[in-house]
Parts: sequence; C-alpha cells; structure tokens
Amino acid sequence: MDELTAALTELEAPFRTLVDDSEWAHASVEGLVLDAGTWWTADDRTRVQPQVTFSDAFSEAGRHNGGVYVEGFLWAAGQAVAAAWCGLGTSVVYGPRADAYLGVPLAPHFCRRIQQRNGTAAVLMSKHPRLLPLLRDGLPRGAVLPGGRPGPRSVGA
Repeated sequence: MDELTAALTELEAPFRTLVDDSEWAHASVEGLVLDAGTWWTADDRTRVQPQVTFSDAFSEAGRHNGGVYVEGFLWAAGQAVAAAWCGLGTSVVYGPRADAYLGVPLAPHFCRRIQQRNGTAAVLMSKHPRLLPLLRDGLPRGAVLPGGRPGPRSVGA
C-alpha cells in the first residue's frame, strides 16, 4: 500500500503545483484517486484475470448482488497501473492480480453517463479532455458508492 501511495503522490506532484492556487478539487487523476479512493483486498476467492478491461469489470459488477465497479490504480510488478475491478464490501471479487488496490467505487448511473458522453469504457482513467471538470469541481453527489477501506488521504482526516 505504501508503494502505491508513494507512486501516485509522485505522479501527482508536477500537477499539484499547477493547481494549488486555482482551487481545483484534484490536481490529477492520481490525486482524485488518492483523495476519493479506498483500499481493496484480493483473496483466494477473487477471480483473478491476467487482463481485465474496463468494460469487463463494469459488466461483472452488474452480475454481483451488491457488486460495485471500481476504477483506480493497482500496484503490480513494482509499478502503479490504471485499472478497473469489481468489488464487494472491501474485497476484489473480479480483477487483475496485484499487490495493492486503491480505487473509487462508482455508481452505475454516473458511469453510464460519462461512458456515453465520452465514448470510452473507462470513466476516470480515460484521460479524455472532458474529465477536466471532474478534476476542477470534484465528483458529483451520488457518483461514489460505499466500499473498500479508507484511502490514504482520508486516514486521520
């Protein structure tokens, strides 16, 4: 977890100086995940896949009673990787193999709206220019669902 937090903080750093005085909610997607993300844990019940597409993770979340679609970053092979998975409670039930998972559990209606508007399967990880308002203004009310354990910036907040 510490490695993933450190890597995302380092990736966010160049952008942080650009937005510190601008009152943007998040400096980058990495900052958004550090701010709004929660930790997830894979165990022996996780259906681990070598490669999980954003659309597969979204579909899988719809198949699980109480499942949530999560976008964020995972720590695998010594690096932070943008990814999506299906979570339930605090567990990854379907996703790529990783040592740590930090992501934002997203509401289906929010995902569908962003996916249709941007024409991408990824919601937060798309790097689409239309993502900028989410960085500037933050995620809208109702976009984030419960799930996972408190993220790095919410601890002690």
